[in-house]
Amino acid sequence: MDNSTSEHKVHIKTDFATVYLLNGTFSEKADGFSYPKNEPLYITVLPLSAHLLPYTVKIVGAKAIENAQLCVSFFKENFTYVKLLPRYNYVYMAKEASSMQVNSSTPERLFNAVRGKNFALAKKYLSQNLIETIDDAALEAFFDPYNAIVKDEFNKVELVAIGENYYLIDKDLNGTLFSFEIFDGLIDNITSE
Repeated sequence: MDNSTSEHKVHIKTDFATVYLLNGTFSEKADGFSYPKNEPLYITVLPLSAHLLPYTVKIVGAKAIENAQLCVSFFKENFTYVKLLPRYNYVYMAKEASSMQVNSSTPERLFNAVRGKNFALAKKYLSQNLIETIDDAALEAFFDPYNAIVKDEFNKVELVAIGENYYLIDKDLNGTLFSFEIFDGLIDNITSE
């Protein structure tokens, strides 16, 4: 079978209430539909909140071609996962601060701190047990192959009952599922599937 025309499942999520236009067709839900893998998919986000602005993302495979800064997309087996981010009317913050969202989770804040090489801040998100077993170089090396982090709101696979599951996305747009074990608000261990 020709891979260029094969279909795969597409899952689209947001953290805000929205409706979509998928290649111009209205959809209230955009989760788990089949689509040709190498055909362009145009996703127009129509937020239901007045303070958010609509936008369109063009995706081919799992790669965002247009408005890439407004989405994180990746492959996992025969699925493409797309996480769409909010677009605000005004942004008044430095570039470094923009990746640190106010409502971000502890694993997301850890990832952003390590990627920004702010290891003092990163250690504030780790338990004392984990700090004692890892140094800055090892922490940086662990996250180095990954460009983005996305909470598992797609499959909600239970890796560890006490953990929070996140996909770490590499430069080839492949997602690897990790569980961040959290005790007393601090990350105590990170395990993969």
